[in-house]
This record gives sequence, C-alpha cells and structure tokens, in this order.
Amino acid sequence: MRSCVHFFSNIAVHAAFICCAALFLSLNPCRADYTLYTLPGSDLSIMLEGSVTYNPGGTATHRHPRGSLYFNAKDIQVLKLPTTEAVFAKKLREATQSKDVDTMLETAKWALHNGLLDECKTLLSAAWKLDSSHAKIRKLAGLMYYLNRPVTNNSTIEASARELVGGKSMQLSRSKHFFLLHDGDNEKDPRTRKTRPEMRLELLEKVYESYFLTFAFEGLFLRPPTDPLAVVLFSQHADFMQMEKRLGMGLRQVAGFYLPKENISIFYDSGTTPMFQQLQKLNEMFDGMEKDIRRNRVQGGGELIRFANTIELLIDIERESEDISVVSHEAVHQLAGNTDLFPSDGVFVRWVHEGLASFFESSKMARWSGVGVVDRDRIGYYRVLEGDPIRGGIEFIVSDLGFTIEGMLGNQLPAYGQAWALTHFLFHERFDQLIKFYREIQSIDIEVTDGESLKAKAEKLVSTFDECFGDRTTLELEWRRYMRSLRTDMERLAEEIR
Repeated sequence: MRSCVHFFSNIAVHAAFICCAALFLSLNPCRADYTLYTLPGSDLSIMLEGSVTYNPGGTATHRHPRGSLYFNAKDIQVLKLPTTEAVFAKKLREATQSKDVDTMLETAKWALHNGLLDECKTLLSAAWKLDSSHAKIRKLAGLMYYLNRPVTNNSTIEASARELVGGKSMQLSRSKHFFLLHDGDNEKDPRTRKTRPEMRLELLEKVYESYFLTFAFEGLFLRPPTDPLAVVLFSQHADFMQMEKRLGMGLRQVAGFYLPKENISIFYDSGTTPMFQQLQKLNEMFDGMEKDIRRNRVQGGGELIRFANTIELLIDIERESEDISVVSHEAVHQLAGNTDLFPSDGVFVRWVHEGLASFFESSKMARWSGVGVVDRDRIGYYRVLEGDPIRGGIEFIVSDLGFTIEGMLGNQLPAYGQAWALTHFLFHERFDQLIKFYREIQSIDIEVTDGESLKAKAEKLVSTFDECFGDRTTLELEWRRYMRSLRTDMERLAEEIR
C-alpha cells in the first residue's frame, strides 16, 4: 500500500497539529453571536456570524470577519451559540483520548459534514497511525492518495470550453482538478488575500474532496475523474445572460448552471437573490449621499453614513454567500456526471439531481459550511408542501412531476425543498437502497415527448423506487418522523456543547 504510506507519511506532523489545534481551540471563545437581520420594511433577512455589542441609543454593532456592521437593535435577533470549532474541540479531545479508530472516524465524519475539511483529513491521518490495518482506513488512505494527485492538463477540453463561451480572450486559472476561464480583474480580497478566481477554485476543491469523502464514509468509493473539470466564471451579468440566451435554456433568476453534455459549469460572479437586489437598491439610494451629509453637516448624518457602509458590506457578504451556495450546488451536478453516479447519457430525473445537489449545497453564511446542511430556509421550503397529501407525498416527488407543476405555479422552491428533504432522509437512513435506485434508473429508456410518455416515465420511476425501497407507506411514515425530528445546524450545535 505505497499510496497509503505516501498520503499518511508525515504522521508526527499530523499528531502535533492535533495537539496544537486542541490547545488553540480551547483558548478561543467557545461561543459566537448569530445575528438574524431583517431588512426594514421587508420580510427579507440574512444570518451573520460574529460578535454583537449593544450601544447606547438603541443601536448594535456586529463584528463580522469582513468588517463591522451597524444596526438598529430592533431590526436584529441575536442567538448566542457555540461555534463549530468549539464543538469540534470537545469531540477531538474525546476521540484522541478514546484511542479508538471507529470513534476517530466518526469524529472525522462529523468534521467533514460541518465544513472542517482539513480537520477531517488530519483525524484520518491520526487514525492511520493508530491502526494502519483497519480496512476502512486503508481504503480512505487510497482514496486520498488519488484526490491529492493533480489531473493532467487537457488542451482539447480547454479549447472546447473556450469555443462554447466565446472565451478566446478569457484568462485561465488552474487547480488540482479544475480549470477556470474567467474575465474579471485579479484584485485580491482584503480579508482572504486571494483573487475571486482563486477563491472559487479553492471552494471547488473543497466541494470535490468533500463529495468523494462523504460517499466514502458511507462505504461507496467513487472513482475520481482523470481529466480536469471545466468551469466558466463571467464577471458581467449581461455576458452570463447572453450565454444563457444563446443556449436557449429559459433560465432567468439563476447565478449558475451545469451543461451535462458539454460537461461545463457556468457561473455569474454576482448576486441574484431578492435580498441582494434590495440591498443594491438601497446602496444606489445612498450613493452620493455621504458627500452631501458631510458638506451640509446634516443632523444624524453619522448614523446614516454608518448605515450606508453597513449596506455596502452586506452586499459583499450576500454576494459571497450566494456564490458559495451556487458553486457548491452546480459543482455536485458536475461531479455526479463525472463519477458515473448520474451518467450524462442516462435518463434525467430532476428530483434526483436537484435533491443530491441541494444536499451538498453550502448554506448562505459566506463560507463553506459542509455537507447535509440543515437551515431554516431548507426546512421552510420543505414545509410549504409538507401538509399537502398529493404534492407533498413521496409518490408525487418520485414521479418527478414536482418541478414541472411548481414551475407552472410560478415557484419551484417548494419542489427543491421536497427533493432536498427526501434525499436527506434517504442518504442518512437508507443509503444502500438510495444508491441502488440511482443505478436502476439509469436503465430507464423513455424519451419524454408528450403527455403519454411523461406519464410512462413517472410510473416507471415510482415502480423502480418501490422495487428498491419496499413498502412506500412505511417509508413515508419514517420520512415524516425523520423530518419532524430534524433540527437545524444551529439547534444541533446548541445541544452538542452541553
């Protein structure tokens, strides 16, 4: 097992890192403030992580990693919760003290699912040191060896991508497993000291490793692709929409999409959410106001200037949050098509594809938050149809009619919510049967051209699902109980530190 030895060669360094990490985390605050800010005059809200100080006069200062924001105290709700790092520190101490490989693997899995990818890999190294003969450790070591190897550059793929998007003059950036065509500037972010292309590639690599490790922890070792994956990042919304129009996809309110036939993901480097658009309007309103306030010494002008600066910072946070959410979602579509999980030439089942991509999609917190995220938005989308005996039932979801019907009604978010919720349950509770279902639907050969073929496809999907999962009535009861007991990540963090 030279590959295992190669990956886990510097064990002393990994062990020292664990000791230092535990010490560092124990010396840092165990709790953080999570601020839910509701934009005045709307029902739009954004969640921010940091620390809050209440000021005289009914204002509050939220210190975010990207800067300080100033709010009217009545516009925010503040939750004091343990940080993910604090919970991990507790689990890390317990795992290292146990000297049990399985406990260390469970802790590594927890770290992976909660966005602590480096900590996950470090624990895998420590588990290897503890027992290098452990079957799962050996397989994980072999997987990591391949994940750490850069793929060979492919000029043909690059040329095809440039031709598709008219990107002869676009810049090219590479990482171990992706190449990124982009047309933006290379100005570095003041916080990360990285350009936006560098930040996008770093995120793509996190999603890449997390994707393979997530399946591996469940016992399924997917084969990494041997060619680089192509990604395009437009800096201008007009260029992105022109590309979408040329492809005739009929998409409007999207920030990215994946083309399975061409095997390319395409993104727009900005925001499309209602919150972002409303913040942009406010920013435009405040544009130029600062000079007038300073020149005319307007009473209360300082507070208006601080609010204007807060809006500007919120735009930056919301844009980064959406970018991370969209990129992680579309990257999983691309990975699934390149690891034979959902071959590009197989039948397209919308709820299957969107359910898995939503399962891996990062939450909108301006950082990579891990796999299987449960937040109030996802739960909220699911609950829209939870009580509907038809549109909220497993048969309707599995038939793949949900996205069509909800699209006709003007809002597909409830369909995404149902696909995410069912996938979340099956991934955690019926994983082997879910993978079997993924394999079985690849043999369905029904081209949808009219109502009859659509009905035939729906019936075949439901019958295949029943063959894989058995009694659907019992499964539905289990799913409903699972969803009622499902807690958001913040609720779970609050409980785990006790």
